[in-house]
Amino acid sequence: LEPKTDREIFSAFEKHLIQPSWVAPQTKALLDSVVDWKMGDRADLTDLADEVGQLVKRVEKLFLSLDASLNFTIDPAVQQGEQNECEAETKTHSVDLLGVACPMNFVKAKLALEQIEIGEVLEVLLDDGEPAKNAPASFAEQGQEIMEIKPVDGHFSVKVRRKK
Repeated sequence: LEPKTDREIFSAFEKHLIQPSWVAPQTKALLDSVVDWKMGDRADLTDLADEVGQLVKRVEKLFLSLDASLNFTIDPAVQQGEQNECEAETKTHSVDLLGVACPMNFVKAKLALEQIEIGEVLEVLLDDGEPAKNAPASFAEQGQEIMEIKPVDGHFSVKVRRKK
């Protein structure tokens, strides 16, 4: 990412850190207060010093947990499953990758998985053979939960729950 304005920075922070719960959900209200201050709708931010301090500590922990692939190795601040496990179970997204060869099928499946919330499920339709074997194995290697692999009309349906 190469955000050029404060608005782009805050938007990217919300999309990549708040929405997937890497930082606490109340951080959104903190960012809104900062925008209000920047726009002149708020006199100062001194009453938010404790929240800012907590956010700084969390971001430092996240940074220090980055592995060689730039993935966080610590748990999200709030587990999506803890918030509403029943709702997460019912949210299933789907991507049809029939006819897409390896390794592009996994690349596209991974991109689709990154677009959903932690705890939600992505159903990936894959061709029989190497795609149906390799994509689930790759997801498992990356720490995702393979919920189901089943044959459907000459191809396979793979259900993956996003864990991180």
